[in-house]
Amino acid sequence: MGKHTKTLRLIEVTSDILVAHHPMTVRQVYYQLVSRQVIENSRGQYQAVSNALVDARKDGTIPWKWIGDRLRRPRHVSMWRDLAGFGETVKRAYRRDVWADQPGYFEIWLEKDALSGIFEDVLKPYGVTLNVGRGYDGWSSIHAAANRFGDGSDATILYFGDFDPSGEDMVRSLEERLNYFDCHPEITKCAVTPADVTRYDLPPDFTKRTDTRSAAFVAQYGDVAVELDALPLDVLRARIREEVRAHMDMSALEKTWKTEEGEREQLLRLLSGTVGGG
Repeated sequence: MGKHTKTLRLIEVTSDILVAHHPMTVRQVYYQLVSRQVIENSRGQYQAVSNALVDARKDGTIPWKWIGDRLRRPRHVSMWRDLAGFGETVKRAYRRDVWADQPGYFEIWLEKDALSGIFEDVLKPYGVTLNVGRGYDGWSSIHAAANRFGDGSDATILYFGDFDPSGEDMVRSLEERLNYFDCHPEITKCAVTPADVTRYDLPPDFTKRTDTRSAAFVAQYGDVAVELDALPLDVLRARIREEVRAHMDMSALEKTWKTEEGEREQLLRLLSGTVGGG
């Protein structure tokens, strides 16, 4: 199979993937292609995918908006054409505190900023806080979390990260550093787990020998590592949603939503009267 034919095949499969799930990052597309055995798992192939996606978007084969770059987003200044438009924004923005009627509190912590948009989309309706660490969280972030959690007795952290030496060690590190501030929340790693690797036949990578935690990790799990990006998008979304719903009193949440909707309408009537009355 010639180079041109391989590229066409790559773009064809990528287009099928993106029709079902978009937007996706380049890395997510790459791992989906690896899992379908369209390409090998190598740095050179990753660059080939990246280049092919640029060409496919330039020639219109794949829409630009189907590939997301969540690390490079413009920070817009909010503006409105008139007060009526602002009133609609206020209505949409109003959220009643869902935690006031919940038995406990939890947050989702994410290792990778590139996946934050996926998490935000799922978490927004539930009012769940997303904390993005970009690797190991700094001490300032840990201190701020300890202030939010108090002693942590009714708090939970649901952690999503890579299955590799650092990804597994981050749970230990989080617990150790939160404990320093006398904060003791429950910490659960939700993905990627060893069971995920087997169940979904996730494309592996080799562990980084330069990582000081590699020896212990390899001894326990073998010389295999899997990025969170490799988890199929529908599986990841479902996992986030399942964990959230399992940790919330859904009956109480639905009552909060119902009250919130009534208060939104009340707020809009109030704003409409203010704008109309000059």
